Amino acid sequence: MDKIYHILLIEDLPSDAFLIKREIKKILNYCIFECVETKKDFTRSLNEFKPDIILSDFSIPGFDWLTAFNLTRKQSPLVPFIIVTGSANPDIAAECIKTGVNACITKLQIEKLGPVILNVLSLSKEDMKQE
Repeated sequence: MDKIYHILLIEDLPSDAFLIKREIKKILNYCIFECVETKKDFTRSLNEFKPDIILSDFSIPGFDWLTAFNLTRKQSPLVPFIIVTGSANPDIAAECIKTGVNACITKLQIEKLGPVILNVLSLSKEDMKQE
């Protein structure tokens, strides 16, 4: 049986969450999703759901990717973190990558999400083997 991936989404728009899940299901046969919108729910999910990968919107009301990223690095430093943003501003992507996220893609190019996830998970497995 293939691995069951726990995928944590930080997303406030159900339509965007649907699109993200649809793209992920194209490349991962077995996955369980949890979607959160608040810091409180994210922290709980990080501890209880134990995600294999986190996908975060750049900003949602009252919560942002940087807060989530910093919490992730403190509690689960090996969990891959990908930004999925509605902004096409290249400065946002550069800022995210400079901070240390694994990848940043725009929702306008959501079809690239699958290959990005496969690459990030592959690199993550290699990192775990080296430790």
